[in-house]
Amino acid sequence: MLEKEEIKLIQEINAGQRYGVSGMTKSTGQSASEKPAKVSQTEQSAKVDTIEVGARQEAPVTYEKVAGKKLDTTDIASLKAKSEAATENLRKLVEQLILKQDKNYKAALEDSSKDGLAELGLTAEDVEAAKLAVSDDGEFGVNAVSDRLVDFAIAISGGDKSKLSELISAIDEGFAAAKEALGGTLPEISQKTYDETMRKLEDWAKE
Repeated sequence: MLEKEEIKLIQEINAGQRYGVSGMTKSTGQSASEKPAKVSQTEQSAKVDTIEVGARQEAPVTYEKVAGKKLDTTDIASLKAKSEAATENLRKLVEQLILKQDKNYKAALEDSSKDGLAELGLTAEDVEAAKLAVSDDGEFGVNAVSDRLVDFAIAISGGDKSKLSELISAIDEGFAAAKEALGGTLPEISQKTYDETMRKLEDWAKE
């Protein structure tokens, strides 16, 4: 399921736009006919203090459906920009969640009873919280992270299954960026998260 901040993001954009979701808009007093205001994605925090990743978004992140309208060059360019913003937002979300998952996973591998945790910026409580976070039912476990990625991907696509290949490409790029940031290797939990994300997307596409 989508997290609270992602649900709020979707609700706020749905209130101001006809289709899809985008980065959370800030109130600037603009009329409905004006372009969306500068947007930002809420920083997501983890239970362990060492796990903080934030990102900002500067553009709408929805795919927009167009029917019964003859498009000119400006319309086409605008739609292309929105499509690119949508996939970029998904890519960033993937990267952020996988990096957080990795840090929780590494913290969970520590022995909460051993000395030297302070040198790693951790406490015994941090280690236990990390173990819970990456468990099967944890917020950074395989099920939870894959659910969030798939739910968000479907949301920004507006339920359009023809966008599947674009969604998969954005997710692949997000995992690749996280892998590069981690020195070229993803932990086993993230590999499993990727496989589960792809499985759930394929199941959605077949519905």
